[in-house]
Amino acid sequence: MDAGFSCPHREGGRGGGGCSFCSPDAGLAAYQHNGEERVVDLEEQIRRALGFTRSRYGAEAFFLYFQAYTCTNLPAEQLEEIYGRAVAILDGLAPGTLKGLVVSTRPDCLSREKAELLAGYAARGLEVWLELGLQSASDRTLERINRGHGFSSFVQAARLTENLGLRRASHIILGLPGESKRDMERTVRSAVEAGMEGLKFHDLRLVRGSALERNFPAGEFAPLHPSRLPCLLADLLEITPEHVEILRLCADFPRGRCLDLFPPPEKFQLHRAVEAELESRGSRQGRLCGSNAEGGGE
Repeated sequence: MDAGFSCPHREGGRGGGGCSFCSPDAGLAAYQHNGEERVVDLEEQIRRALGFTRSRYGAEAFFLYFQAYTCTNLPAEQLEEIYGRAVAILDGLAPGTLKGLVVSTRPDCLSREKAELLAGYAARGLEVWLELGLQSASDRTLERINRGHGFSSFVQAARLTENLGLRRASHIILGLPGESKRDMERTVRSAVEAGMEGLKFHDLRLVRGSALERNFPAGEFAPLHPSRLPCLLADLLEITPEHVEILRLCADFPRGRCLDLFPPPEKFQLHRAVEAELESRGSRQGRLCGSNAEGGGE
């Protein structure tokens, strides 16, 4: 859903120009566009989403995913109105099919009041995921990509949302400028230690219109080649406890949206390649977590 949120890091009093990797349109789905224009009406978006997911996937149950920009970037009372309206629209169009909410936000744009608002939906029996954009646990990297907050903001947000009945996930970008494999492993371990129940991996893509795409010709970094992803992801899965859900393995953009220096990985081919890599090692998610890891280990 694109509920008309903005990003405090892009505009307003705090505006810092936005993250260097971010798409100008926040990576909206194809059905959220009318040509070059955003579809702003929530009911129209939900109608389109229902039609698309039913046709393509045969979907019969749904989550409302508030993804565009920073989806807690309003006072709690206004958030309640927006979330509640979307729930009511879906309940009216497809009664009994709503299973949960997913809300994506920045860790520095959250309060206890907003977290408790989301927890209220969980108390009603919905599965509620709060996605906290981490990207990297390295303050050096976060500064380099103009993230606008440090790792401590993520830790504070994780503590703020403990014991509320929410499921929490973090976004992690692989191949950020200057990052080593050790940096990426540290990010995974840090997210898990902060209590994340889910991880979303994204391979860094040069989105057209982003600061990173504009600056790339200067030769500031070498992009991660897609051929490295299966082995890298297998390494990261081995240090991720079994109880942590893997919600995404790679980025996903419509054709032509990115400056693709190399052919981007097809999602299902990458999934199979990662499974084959783990199988060739006789390995699995959580193998290197140790016997004391919750829900996993040997």
